[in-house]
Amino acid sequence: MKYLEFLWATDWLSRYYPKYYASELMQLAEDILKWFDEELPEDSSTLIYLKSLYHSPDEALDDISDEIQLLTGANSTN
Repeated sequence: MKYLEFLWATDWLSRYYPKYYASELMQLAEDILKWFDEELPEDSSTLIYLKSLYHSPDEALDDISDEIQLLTGANSTN
């Protein structure tokens, strides 16, 4: 999923399914976007946690985008 599609999907979920916006998945998605945009300080616990799960922000976006596609009903274009 491309970055803009990912942003659209998270925005769509937050508008039409507010309970998902408050979920751990959406919190993780927001943190991954901050990592992707280099908005997290190097010593933040969030960044340390994300690096323990993923090798790069791109890998993290790819991984979580699959779950978000399922929630939004989007078809995979890969």
